Amino acid sequence: MDIKSMINVENLKKLVTRREVLAVSLVLFLFFAFYSVKLLGVSSTVTTQSVLGKYTQEGELIHVAILKNNTLYGESLRRAEYPIPLVERFVLTYSYRFTPMTEIKGTYRTWGIVKYSVKRGSEEIVLWEDTLFEDSGELEDGKFIVEYNLNLTKLDRRTAEIMDQLGLKRLNRKIVFTTSVHVEGKAFGKEINENFEHISTLVKDTGIGLYYFTNEKESVQKSIIERQTQRTRISKYGVTMYADTAKKVMPLLALLFLTPLIGGVYTIKSQRPKNEFKDLAPYITEGAPVEVEKRVILATKDDLKKTFDLLDKPILHYTEGGEDIYVIIDGGIAYEYRHKKSN
Repeated sequence: MDIKSMINVENLKKLVTRREVLAVSLVLFLFFAFYSVKLLGVSSTVTTQSVLGKYTQEGELIHVAILKNNTLYGESLRRAEYPIPLVERFVLTYSYRFTPMTEIKGTYRTWGIVKYSVKRGSEEIVLWEDTLFEDSGELEDGKFIVEYNLNLTKLDRRTAEIMDQLGLKRLNRKIVFTTSVHVEGKAFGKEINENFEHISTLVKDTGIGLYYFTNEKESVQKSIIERQTQRTRISKYGVTMYADTAKKVMPLLALLFLTPLIGGVYTIKSQRPKNEFKDLAPYITEGAPVEVEKRVILATKDDLKKTFDLLDKPILHYTEGGEDIYVIIDGGIAYEYRHKKSN
């Protein structure tokens, strides 16, 4: 190593051991270490979502009763419940629509069945099933309408025929209307592929003497949601950076300022003179002997230690003429070891 390099190393040692340098390094290390730990709880990305729009599928079963000859309601009646003896047939209109009407294509199938069953405990046993009507096709402008006449007089005759063939005096009859729609296309710029199903029933409640329909309307609304993932930004003391970048930079900066801190502490410790009497320190007392009859000069520290172990007496320490003097007194004899101070 040349003289210039030696001078640079010495200058560096002096720099890193200066108190102000160590203090600044410590503060900066703690600062960046604190934010390194704090950033562990910060997500590197944030997901936002926005509603682009909503679309609705809606189906409705509209029913109008055509009545037998009566002087109360006239020829037809539209209400929630209908007197059983007056109803001859129902005119049923089913309508479906998809809104808003966008780039949507679809198909539909709608049908009505009547189930004849008996009950065994809570279990329903279907003995026969007839199809009342069935229609299918494609949507036009996101909608369709079908109409069907349900003649209850004919249905009653068919029910009586089935009961006669089955040999049963009592038979439950259930009329079910089902619509199934499949749509696909674009809504608010997003691809959609959806199924829609609507089931309603016509109930004949002989206990109260009324017909009524269940679940006449079915509506399903969904939202078109756009999700975006963005990198999280953090700002401190006028500096803005991405969170994932900060998670890498902060620990590196903490490590950067930890290095001179460790180097300075190590250099200071290495420059301190070694305490050769560390193992004897608990037994050393400051003070000089007053009167001694005889002095015995000990050549080495080991001689001092052996004398201490042998006599088991305290060690006095004082300085004189630039020397550390260690003395053990025993019966007027001073066992003395002189140690030159390190420069």
